[in-house]
Amino acid sequence: RTTFFIVILEVRAWKAQHPSTSINNFAMEANVVDDFSLQSQGIRFRASAGREMRIYEQAHGQLILEERVASDDGDDVEQTPQDDDRKDKANKDILVKSTTDTGYALSFLRTTYSLIAVFVSGFLFILGFCLLLFLFINLATELGLTKNEGLQVFDFVAVLLSVPVFIYSLSMGMTLATRFVFDTFYGHPFLRSFGIGVVTTDWIAFVLYLGVPLLTFIITLFAKMENWWEISLLSWFASILIFWCFFSACVLWFEIWACLELMEDDEGSSLIDDDPWKARMQYWIKKAGDACVRTMRYRMTGTHINFKRVSLVDETNTVLDVGNKFVSCINWLSQDLASESPYSFFAKKAWNPCFVQKSPERIYSLDEILGRTSYISRDSWSLGKLFCRRGGLHSAIPITRGESSITKAQIDSNIACNLLGNVIIVLLIVGLLVWFDPPVAALSLVVVLMLIFFCRVSCSTKRLVELRKDIINDEDATLYRYFEVYDQSTPKDGFVRATIILEVLCLYVLPLIYLCTQNPPSATLFAFLGMFSAMRHYLNPRILLIDKVNYFQNTLGVKTKKDKKKWKKKSRMYHVVAVGGDAARKFWTLAYCLFVIFFFVVVIVAARYSENDAEYASSKKVVSLVDGFTYQPQPYLPYPTCRLKKGFGEADFELADFAFLSKLAYSTDDAAQKFLDQWYGLGVAKNNVEIQEEFKSSPGYDYTFGSAVGYKLITFSETSAVLTIRGTMTIWDLIADAQLWIAAILFQGLRFVLPLSELLTPILDNMVWIVSQLESETIASVAFYRETTGFIEYLKEKGFEQLQVTGHSLGGGLAIITGSQTKTSAVAISGPNAMLSRKTFIPPLNVDDLNTHTFNVVPERDPIARIDDVAMLYQQINCTAAANNFVGCHDVTRSLCEIQYTCGTGDSPVLCECFFDYGYPEPLPTTADETDTVQTTQKSFTQTCVDICKESGWSDEKCQRWNDQANVE
Repeated sequence: RTTFFIVILEVRAWKAQHPSTSINNFAMEANVVDDFSLQSQGIRFRASAGREMRIYEQAHGQLILEERVASDDGDDVEQTPQDDDRKDKANKDILVKSTTDTGYALSFLRTTYSLIAVFVSGFLFILGFCLLLFLFINLATELGLTKNEGLQVFDFVAVLLSVPVFIYSLSMGMTLATRFVFDTFYGHPFLRSFGIGVVTTDWIAFVLYLGVPLLTFIITLFAKMENWWEISLLSWFASILIFWCFFSACVLWFEIWACLELMEDDEGSSLIDDDPWKARMQYWIKKAGDACVRTMRYRMTGTHINFKRVSLVDETNTVLDVGNKFVSCINWLSQDLASESPYSFFAKKAWNPCFVQKSPERIYSLDEILGRTSYISRDSWSLGKLFCRRGGLHSAIPITRGESSITKAQIDSNIACNLLGNVIIVLLIVGLLVWFDPPVAALSLVVVLMLIFFCRVSCSTKRLVELRKDIINDEDATLYRYFEVYDQSTPKDGFVRATIILEVLCLYVLPLIYLCTQNPPSATLFAFLGMFSAMRHYLNPRILLIDKVNYFQNTLGVKTKKDKKKWKKKSRMYHVVAVGGDAARKFWTLAYCLFVIFFFVVVIVAARYSENDAEYASSKKVVSLVDGFTYQPQPYLPYPTCRLKKGFGEADFELADFAFLSKLAYSTDDAAQKFLDQWYGLGVAKNNVEIQEEFKSSPGYDYTFGSAVGYKLITFSETSAVLTIRGTMTIWDLIADAQLWIAAILFQGLRFVLPLSELLTPILDNMVWIVSQLESETIASVAFYRETTGFIEYLKEKGFEQLQVTGHSLGGGLAIITGSQTKTSAVAISGPNAMLSRKTFIPPLNVDDLNTHTFNVVPERDPIARIDDVAMLYQQINCTAAANNFVGCHDVTRSLCEIQYTCGTGDSPVLCECFFDYGYPEPLPTTADETDTVQTTQKSFTQTCVDICKESGWSDEKCQRWNDQANVE
């Protein structure tokens, strides 16, 4: 329907006594009338020889209906206005033909700015996603899960009540964005129907899509600006965003106006031409209030549903009636059933004072009101289209008899495609489960969902088999199942008004007050979205049309300018009403609801973790170091960054040193000093807790993160030190990662999906910054880098001249930020980057500082290290984990083993985990001199590791596994 305008010549008389007669054989003796589903009227004129023609604009061409006079033998006969006798000897036919007037250049142009429109829609989606994420983080905060302040009742309730408004408004915004993208690609047919004028509409589109961006591009070139492409892209993005706002405002305006017109049609107008503007304003405000009450009365009405079966060939039903019923079909398998919700059950009780009982009245669906019926014939049948269509073959009316009926081969193909396609889907899911090897709980959930899926597939296959029987047997009647909705109890007006007031106070006023005190940018957006949602919720023309099933079926014979104006207004209402009731709205509402459920589950899981859990995990993140063994550098070309010299002062650091120190940040203070003595030698390096305590007790320390960020200061002398920052340990740490980098992650995903989107990279940092401003207060609350940056500045004031920063995972990301802000050399191991999100930090990061002071080790298949765009300095390393183990590539211990194995251990000890856990070869004993004479050792490497495991009090399972592996070796 979106791609092509289909002209349906309705057959007003259905001959039930001739069920085998083909539709093509019906004689049509009626005028061609334009339906309201068309977005523009057909152009009617007299062609040569007095022939009448109708031209209808399509997306990529025109559909032409031409009247033709044919003789009795079928030959075309020239028609002249003077030859009236020939009309009696000839038959009139209507010739339908299609032409294409869209060239490749126009298609390329529309595709180009449609991609930018998709990018704008992606920006809006990311904005909504981040809003919901930050909202649930605030919800967890007010529950007292992240602080020790207890439950904040008012704040918690206010945040919770803001969720419905956000979901409703964001889903409607994305619905409008989806319609905007399609309207852009097809040349703005929907926007043209707004009555602005074809010329004005096209000029607005030209100025905003091409004029402003090209003019900006030309000006930046003449000014010789270095960032000319970035400025041009920003102007292009801003222009299309403004265009989308204009598009959405038009839709909202015409929806409100449609409501007022429908109310006026029902109640009549009391206005006269001489009424002052104040009286007119009061009149329309009253109409709007009545529309709000009427809309809410429908929403609160108690209903019941009847499931029925009906025959297509029925003398009591016309083709149109059956089509309208069938559009609402849910393919129910029972004969006649009734259903009602618990709300409707209590609403119909006589003792309920809020409702008035009434005799049941039919409530029509939007598809029935709009008359959206599709037919499937032999020629319109498509295997892929029917498989992807919601409801499959039964989502439209199939033609089962006559020359245009569906063939046996077609229905057999549908059955085979339905079975084969769903089997492939199931096999794909099973393959993914085998690949990722999920836990038992996740596997059980997937099995339950698959069983539900199998039930649905079985039902759809059974319906196809029944339809196949009808086609083969050529039965006189084919049964179709549909449902009808009836209202049985109506809420009283006082109850409706009280509900409206309660909704506005609880879902709008209360959350707005809270957001104004906590986050003014979010409060401003919530105020705007709330008003937008309220107008679309309470002034809803789709609901006012529920008892007007023939409103769009009574087509107009356009003969005068007044008729033409009335047709355009009604056609515009048809398409405006359809915007809020299409599949896009359901899809985006479901998507945002799933996000809310996901965030809620994450918060609940995160609530189970406490500081004791973090300390317990910290005590377990230890390694076993063994002296007397070594890995020699590999004979092939090693990593060029095995040894780091430039930018690190007089210190001579190995890349393995930074990996080891990043690992050290997870350990306790007592264990850290033990590992330092074993790695560097006794007394060479010190875990300097005293300076940390001095910093935290200094007058300039005003950070309130508490233990949320963990770091250690490793000093080598009075002027040389390395700050190592702990990475992610709990789910709250993971949530902190998400708050700092979620916008960059989503824009990376959008860039991956869109074709040629690498050209948009220069403006992505601006997009990330815009999104972050809406929750600047929340992001500032997890700005852990401010403390580490302040600590580095404190150390420089104390006289430390050679400083380096390192860390793993979240600690690596904080190290990159701290190193860039303080111009200190930073080495991150599997850390998220900061090129796209650099403007969101306080203070913002400089590109030159990121390119000259930060370095990131990026393991193969590590997703965390690929968050955000990397700066110029980075090192990719190999990962020995299985291809389906993405978490394994993020393990800092595995990265340390890879660096030691490739670069060589030198004088450093070897980790037992490299051999037992990560599959690296067993290290060789160290040699006494250059003659490679092996030193005498009492124990082998494997036996030494087993003894360390037992002495350290590690789990019996781990020690037993190491012992078994040592015995095998």
